[in-house]
Amino acid sequence: MYLSSTLCWDNGVDEVIALAAHLGFSGVEVWAEQVWQHGTDESSIAAARARYQQELTLHAASWDLNLCALNESVRQQSLREIERSMDLARRIGAPNVTVHPGHYTLPQLSELQWTWLIDSLTKLANCAEQLQVTLSIEMMEPTAKEFVTTPEMVNQLLSALPPSVTTTFDVAHVPLKVNCLASFKRLNRVSKIHFSDSSSERYHVPLGKGALPMDVLFPFLQTVDVPVVLEGFDLSATHEILQQDLVFIKQMGTAARGMLL
Repeated sequence: MYLSSTLCWDNGVDEVIALAAHLGFSGVEVWAEQVWQHGTDESSIAAARARYQQELTLHAASWDLNLCALNESVRQQSLREIERSMDLARRIGAPNVTVHPGHYTLPQLSELQWTWLIDSLTKLANCAEQLQVTLSIEMMEPTAKEFVTTPEMVNQLLSALPPSVTTTFDVAHVPLKVNCLASFKRLNRVSKIHFSDSSSERYHVPLGKGALPMDVLFPFLQTVDVPVVLEGFDLSATHEILQQDLVFIKQMGTAARGMLL
């Protein structure tokens, strides 16, 4: 199990890596925006990775961006920010980069925006190959403007892209009425899993505070051969949400705790 750096947003990423090692995580998913927000030196991140023997993945910039925006300037800037993220990944030793797909500006332009999305992701896949990192497209939650929200939509997108492009499966993005494990099994080329709980009000809540079937999910997650990233967002200096997650994992018993060893 890896730790998402956003569960420790108050810290620099080098500090998050040290904390992750102390808590028994195998690695850290570094969010590019957190590196830039704190101004953390890239060499200190790479040094912490080596010192604490933590594996890294990277979540590319995603907030405020749209790879298939109607506004061409927004599309081009979104591309630049994600290319910048992938170059960051290369420099800190994070070989797999999760990217959010674009979303609708207007649903009436769905066909045109789909074409733009494929064009943007093809350019990013070529960039990733040059940088020797792997691009992973996240399956999103079914909110108003998101459209890459089902295994079938992700698979359709992957079929139009080079085989090196993979996908990130987010457990909390699956609607509660849909079987989460069945969705995972329908999804092609999974390289990473994001893990948090989900409720009818919010898509990401601490473990045990939502309605996902944790008694089923924990045994399943122990069988996968891709990184499982404990995800969430916490501004507190005391890492309140992370501490709640760790307490829940402990309460789940030996099987759950084994994911941290």
